[in-house]
Amino acid sequence: MTTREQKNYSYTQAVEIVSCSESTLRRKLLKDGMKLGATKLKRGWIIPHTTLEAMGVLPVVNTPDEESQLVTTRQENTRLRIENEGLRKENDGLKQLLSEREKVVALLEQSPRHESLWSRLTRRHEGRDE
Repeated sequence: MTTREQKNYSYTQAVEIVSCSESTLRRKLLKDGMKLGATKLKRGWIIPHTTLEAMGVLPVVNTPDEESQLVTTRQENTRLRIENEGLRKENDGLKQLLSEREKVVALLEQSPRHESLWSRLTRRHEGRDE
């Protein structure tokens, strides 16, 4: 038994299974078919199943394994979105904190330098000892 990725159709077979008219299929094959893996022969086409899906003329049918992978992927995407949102909020909070700290540093750099109390006291005592 071949899998759908390996299944190839002739133009006539494809017309029977697609969800569009014969003219639409022909137009799509001429426009995008060869880019998507179809082969134009002197007398017809060899059209892979995946090409028909990619052109949008055949619904994508997922196997049970693919369905469970899709569910797992969707759950992981949801988890990552939630985690990402939390990280963005944390990042915004940290940016705000950094901005406030930068303002404090700027204010401290603008204010005149004062000698610390300890330095003044020790300097006074040194003057008395001499």
